[in-house]
Amino acid sequence: MRRTLVALWFADIAGYSEHAAEDESSALRLVELLQTLSRETVTRYHGRVVKFLGDAVLAEFPSAELAVLSAAALSRQYEERSATIGHAGRVRVGVHLGDVAVAPDGDVYGDTVNAAARIQQAAAAGQVVVSQDIRRQLRSRRDFRFQDLGEHSLKGVGLIELHVVNVGNDWTKFFPAGSTTESSRPEERKQGLHSLAVLPFTDLSAERDQEYFADGIAEEILNAFTKLGELHVAARTSSFAFRGTNLDAREIGTRLGVDVLLAGSVRKAGKRVRITVQLIDSRTGHHVWSERFDREIDDIFAIQDEIAQSVIQALGLSVTVGEERRLRRRSTTNVEAYEFYLRGRKLFQKWTRQNIALARAMFERATEIDPRFAGAWAGLATAHIHLHGCDNEPHLEKARHASARALELDPSSAEAHVAAGQGFSMEQRYGEAAMEFERAIELDPTLFDARYYYGRACFKGGELEKSLHLFEQAQKLRSDDYESVYLIGLVLMQLGRANEARDAQQDALKRVTKYIDLNPDEARPYILAAGALARLGQRERAKQWIDRAQSLAPDDDAILYNAGCALAILGEQDKALDALERAIDAGLAGGDWVPQDPDWESLRDQTRFKELVARLAAS
Repeated sequence: MRRTLVALWFADIAGYSEHAAEDESSALRLVELLQTLSRETVTRYHGRVVKFLGDAVLAEFPSAELAVLSAAALSRQYEERSATIGHAGRVRVGVHLGDVAVAPDGDVYGDTVNAAARIQQAAAAGQVVVSQDIRRQLRSRRDFRFQDLGEHSLKGVGLIELHVVNVGNDWTKFFPAGSTTESSRPEERKQGLHSLAVLPFTDLSAERDQEYFADGIAEEILNAFTKLGELHVAARTSSFAFRGTNLDAREIGTRLGVDVLLAGSVRKAGKRVRITVQLIDSRTGHHVWSERFDREIDDIFAIQDEIAQSVIQALGLSVTVGEERRLRRRSTTNVEAYEFYLRGRKLFQKWTRQNIALARAMFERATEIDPRFAGAWAGLATAHIHLHGCDNEPHLEKARHASARALELDPSSAEAHVAAGQGFSMEQRYGEAAMEFERAIELDPTLFDARYYYGRACFKGGELEKSLHLFEQAQKLRSDDYESVYLIGLVLMQLGRANEARDAQQDALKRVTKYIDLNPDEARPYILAAGALARLGQRERAKQWIDRAQSLAPDDDAILYNAGCALAILGEQDKALDALERAIDAGLAGGDWVPQDPDWESLRDQTRFKELVARLAAS
């Protein structure tokens, strides 16, 4: 193949995937318009259309000037003409200069082509973004104006300086007042973006059966961001509650208390996957960054890394060596095993015994496909721990085996150490549990579960001050979590600090009420809120929420146990003992919690209560 020096641009339709999902015929008209305008514009500026790729175009030109002029003309004409067919849209264009190899059929290859494609992906809707090489060629031209975007790390390209360009006097065309590209310096544009929420990614697959996969991708990215000390990240339970809502980005940001939202969509078909992501400043509603990834499914782990790195760069965050290492940790490269793992995690998060049992089956399948998948072994261990007591199966023994296998495969897995610590805690081996939890915190100081479950273990073991400290740390790691605040109130009550306990219960009630507004069909928050209401003297409302929780999960042992706690506070002792007995019948385990729980104080001398506690301890 002959080699030659050319200026190239890539262009595509911004937001095409979402539009195609809503109105496929309209989206096809937009592609036809782009192709028609590209042929006309490229010819007028003495270039050549190399090829069309779906909603994208690659073109070459003999000079940087002609390439930029044609890109600006295409952007302007497309926006004007698309409005006439019922959908005003914009294109993104990336321009680069370099050496290419030209095949006999006219196609072009080489690093320059890849760089132009990556530059185009870094552009926002309506922008023409050029490389430093293009800018150098045009530096003496007064009719070209540039806005520096700083250095970008592009995959397969490395660090490269990028610039938005405008041609002629219409300077506000690409830089409207209040837009995220208004500032001339990247650090000014990023100033103040220190908190993030990852919204559930939309499943755009044909069968709409990949929600678990879309959720898994979003959650992996969310979990990666929680490992950055510089960034506050809203909890999954809060941000995922906005699934399917039509609220404005600014409203969601206000409710979650964050500066920026990460939203996305996933379209999975066979071995191909398309992931589109966008970063939105929730204070203004403007886009900060967006990108689309069209890859083989086997590249899913690389895509997750790319998204995380791109967002970090867009927010102007710095990453330590330790944070970088935690961001890139993977315990499998097997996509099939990973998909079963995601299914398991999705089921586990429903928090009912039935769903946890199904999650266990998914984790088991993942370990069968990839026996070296440490994350799946840790998930399996946790599932067995939560199933302990529901049948005659030796769940704790199996949990011990699974967590040991996870640690054998990956001794640096904080999640595996947490699973091991939970198992020891269930066996009342608190010293060994403490060592596992301490190691988990050492490996990942940002891991909420490590401090939360360590706090529970300390509470059961009678270390109340330490338990309080751990729940307070957990709450700082996940500021919108209501359970850690609820337990802070419980520990303070046991310590005899009644006024502080009351304040904590009021705080927990506010948080849980906010959560219920977004998740009205989950039983867990209702029953914890009922306990808080009972302690605060709101008797009738507490009873209503006990009934609501039991109607949503009538046979769940945790719901029944907490219903008994709330009823005991309300003085309805017989009903409280009935609920406790039903909880034990449903599989409640861990008799070491009840002796420390202050909610049962008024029943401790009753014979029936002592018998139930003895039965629970023997389970």
